[in-house]
Amino acid sequence: MTIFGPNVDSWIDEMSCLASRFVAGFESRHGYPPGEHYVSRATYGDGRDALAAVLTDAGARDLIEFYSHVAQISLPDVGPGLFVDGAECVVEGVGGAQPTQVRSVPNRTIAVFGSDGGGALIAVDRQTGEIVRLEGGSLIGDVYEVEEPGAQVIAQDFEGFMQFLSDELLRQIPSER
Repeated sequence: MTIFGPNVDSWIDEMSCLASRFVAGFESRHGYPPGEHYVSRATYGDGRDALAAVLTDAGARDLIEFYSHVAQISLPDVGPGLFVDGAECVVEGVGGAQPTQVRSVPNRTIAVFGSDGGGALIAVDRQTGEIVRLEGGSLIGDVYEVEEPGAQVIAQDFEGFMQFLSDELLRQIPSER
């Protein structure tokens, strides 16, 4: 399923509200202040065109569409942390700053677009559009070698990834009694 503007825009609004609820009372619950939690909207020139120029694979179309609306995501206190890099970082990654291949079962051609605070990478499979969390592997050149359990599909597509992020944030918000 392809994602489009109004759905992503309403998701950004929802995530901003959830992030505000999450940080409210965070320090009293945890004993330290929260990091900066946000989903920032893309503006013209945020690197989407450069991303579209380097990612021509069918599976990367939704990533490009996602970046037409979202510039970055920072959720440092949700689980080990969840981060979506800016489009410029993704372009740099495809150019060699990040792995572009996964040697596992199955092998994948990827574009890394985020990470968690525990050292895992978040990438899109450029052929299938699946969102994959990579951890515990080794980087050899542009190839990330990992055993099958270290390449976990966390969403079938970007719509599923957006739901994953919402669910992870919602799970961390204390229930109101």
